[in-house]
Amino acid sequence: MRRKKLFLTLLFCFSFMTLWAQQQVKFKVEEQGTQQPLVGVYISLTPKNSTKAEFNAVTDAAGEAVFNIEKRGTYHYQTTAVGYISVSGDIQLPQNTTINIVMREDVMHLNDVVVTGSRTERPIKLSAVTTQVLGGKALVDAGYSDLQHALQQETPGMNIQKVGFGNEISMQGLDARHVLFLQDGERMTGEMAGNLDYERFNLHAIDRIEIVKGASSTLYGSRASGAVINLISKKATKPIDIQAGFRWGQMNQRNYKHPSKHDFLYMFEKNSDRPNLQAWVSAGMKYKKITSQTDVWYSESDAFYMYQSKHDKKVYTKEANPFLPHDIILNSVAERSPMGIEGTEHVSLAQKFYIDPIKNLSIETYGTLFFMNSYDLIQDMTFTQSRDFMTGFKAKYDVKDWFSVHLSMHADFYDRFKRHERLDERKKVYKSCILEPRLTVTSNYFNHHSLIFGIEHTSDELTSDRFVNRKMTTRALHETEYFLQDEWLPNTHWLLSTGVRTNFSKAFGFMWMPKLAAKYSLNNHWAFRANYSMGYRAPSIKELFFNWDHLGMFQIRGNEELRPEKNHYISFGTEYTTDRFFINVNAYGNFFRKKIEGVWHIYDMQYNFEYTNLRNQRMLGIEAILKWHFAKGFTLNGTYSYVNVSKQQGIQVNTTSPHAATGSLDYMLNQKNYRLKSILSASLMGQKQFDVQDRVWVDEHHKSYDAYFRCTLPTYVLCNLAVVQTFCNKVKVTLGVDNLFNYVPHTLGSGITMFNVPATCGTRGYIQVEFLVDDIIKTLKHK
Repeated sequence: MRRKKLFLTLLFCFSFMTLWAQQQVKFKVEEQGTQQPLVGVYISLTPKNSTKAEFNAVTDAAGEAVFNIEKRGTYHYQTTAVGYISVSGDIQLPQNTTINIVMREDVMHLNDVVVTGSRTERPIKLSAVTTQVLGGKALVDAGYSDLQHALQQETPGMNIQKVGFGNEISMQGLDARHVLFLQDGERMTGEMAGNLDYERFNLHAIDRIEIVKGASSTLYGSRASGAVINLISKKATKPIDIQAGFRWGQMNQRNYKHPSKHDFLYMFEKNSDRPNLQAWVSAGMKYKKITSQTDVWYSESDAFYMYQSKHDKKVYTKEANPFLPHDIILNSVAERSPMGIEGTEHVSLAQKFYIDPIKNLSIETYGTLFFMNSYDLIQDMTFTQSRDFMTGFKAKYDVKDWFSVHLSMHADFYDRFKRHERLDERKKVYKSCILEPRLTVTSNYFNHHSLIFGIEHTSDELTSDRFVNRKMTTRALHETEYFLQDEWLPNTHWLLSTGVRTNFSKAFGFMWMPKLAAKYSLNNHWAFRANYSMGYRAPSIKELFFNWDHLGMFQIRGNEELRPEKNHYISFGTEYTTDRFFINVNAYGNFFRKKIEGVWHIYDMQYNFEYTNLRNQRMLGIEAILKWHFAKGFTLNGTYSYVNVSKQQGIQVNTTSPHAATGSLDYMLNQKNYRLKSILSASLMGQKQFDVQDRVWVDEHHKSYDAYFRCTLPTYVLCNLAVVQTFCNKVKVTLGVDNLFNYVPHTLGSGITMFNVPATCGTRGYIQVEFLVDDIIKTLKHK
């Protein structure tokens, strides 16, 4: 018994001495101006003369993190939080026991970490290729209702317009078939002419958007010959993080004032005038080795008509048609039918789990559901339904400090239906799926080198009634690709990136795509970049096999003889950076061979849209991005893009505007428990001039010819205003106006051709409210 008491006494004394020997250090982090505690700030402590962090912690709901440290001495600390400028310094133990840190918002976004340009995380300043980063929180604060409006207003040279089949994206003179959209680095399916259902992207679930322009085929394959837009999802950093919100906007147009349930077209009338509403919930949880992130978004909007102010007009110029005796002008005697912009109703649900089961192993699983109804203004008793399910997993295992193995499997399943408005029945008209397993190995083992090697296989299947005589037919493409890249940092000034990708498919054989990029940093302010990359794009299933007649008005025909297009991309850029000013200027050239384009042909007044390989096409351009924090609370953002697209035998078939610019003036006022932010933004699209193929009768020759009429669309500017008030970092209220100066396009098209115009019905206002639900509940309980 005495021995037992003696043992317990010694154990108690030992434990007490151990606790006494430990030094407790408390960090308290708050936001500059509002003096609100910052939750989820990552803090690391590194002993002096060491390069590896020995202690790590995350701030709690009070903005505090506590460390228990046995060894005394000097430690270097660093705080990191998304959207804030990192803070670092030294502490001396045992003198320093409480550290108060104030962090300010990173309005310049020059300290972001990016992954798209190299497939590995690295600071944006150490990226060999120019990467534009758009913060998800900043886009929501600016009042954008969806991804399309956000990209249109924030990205130089990007144009998102309404055409006959829906949305059409173009960038640097290239259409959506050359712009690869990724969700957390993974591809998606379900596109129409290269355009996805952009409504499936929940802006409130996005942490940031990374945009890499130019051919990125070395890392991302044949669909990335023009640009890559990677949407990075949010990931919880707090034990509990629940955010919710709603948005109400003015209706675009009231088409039916008092629809009655007794009306034969009641469902059509009701769906045409749905309210402009959005609601969302984002819930994150972090417990020990498991992190969960759930995002739900519901949105609906009403359909509306756009009207042309004058009758159709076609100008057949002698410049575009040398055989004409003179310019010919034809004016339609009938008014043009209005252009219907469809309304939508959609809901998305995304679930992600991040698990660290053992040391050196991390696993991610995810699944996303998306449902959408598209309500057009055609009274045919049907509307379109879309359904998508995306799922997969990723695993990473670190083998000591030698290398890391990444294994992933990604799948995306997309279906489209025609649903009857009155009967409970629908017909599947489109089915698409992709399967993409990938194995990559990354290593930083060799000094100053970052290596990545990967193998991926893509299976792409499409089932549609638009291949053979309106029968559901399946077509497929299979590709296997290998890629290798090395990023070498020989000294503090130079960064070199080299890579190659090989592609093999049964249809088109073997192909290889090299890449070489370099960055030279003269000092902490000046940097220069040069980039060469080879792009490659295989014909899509639709370009190869499509055969669809649209009610006898026109026909879209694929071409099984198409060959892959190739392009050489060259760019040179420079940037200047200070704490308050940033400017980047980039000049580029994009040279295509055998470029795949859709061209209109006319056979006995039957319009055919046929895919073919052009001989050559080149794009030359320059882009500039500016950020200037010129006074306390004021930030000026601006972008400019110029592109010159070569003509085809004197004909300009590309519809891109040579000039485009965006700009915004932001003002922020921070006071205790309150923040005011106002954002005035504008986007300018320059004049467009292009030629459209048609057929014209020449009186002098007594015969008709295939000829081109010239279309000229005027310059326009769209301006938005948003005023955001944040109370106690828990409630955010936004009041805004879109299209501030009520611009409405007056020219919609000519003949069967619908021009790409902005889909706007004029000035509309909205209100948006967001809540940090978990913080509000904690505050109420505390009181």
